[in-house]
Amino acid sequence: MAELIQKKLQGVVEKYQQLQKDLSKSMSGRQKLEAQLTENNIVKEELALLDGSNVVFKLLGPVLVKQELGEARATVGKRLDYITAEIFLRTISDPGDVPASFF
Repeated sequence: MAELIQKKLQGVVEKYQQLQKDLSKSMSGRQKLEAQLTENNIVKEELALLDGSNVVFKLLGPVLVKQELGEARATVGKRLDYITAEIFLRTISDPGDVPASFF
């Protein structure tokens, strides 16, 4: 009887530990996305302050390459859309990741 309870408890503990690992991984990914979102919002605000006479560069590897202001704004806008969508998708998919058999 005690062995059966011990095995059952061990199984529940293992499931709990796996869920903790999954949660940690998910939170880490979410934090990275939030940091990227904040950074890109700052870039968008800075680009909004510029006019056509300003020169914009983007970093490609170790090289700075000249980029049109409109193109830079469009790129940052698309990146913001992508990051926002990724955060939304992770938010709605995370609660369903917990298997019903755990409860």
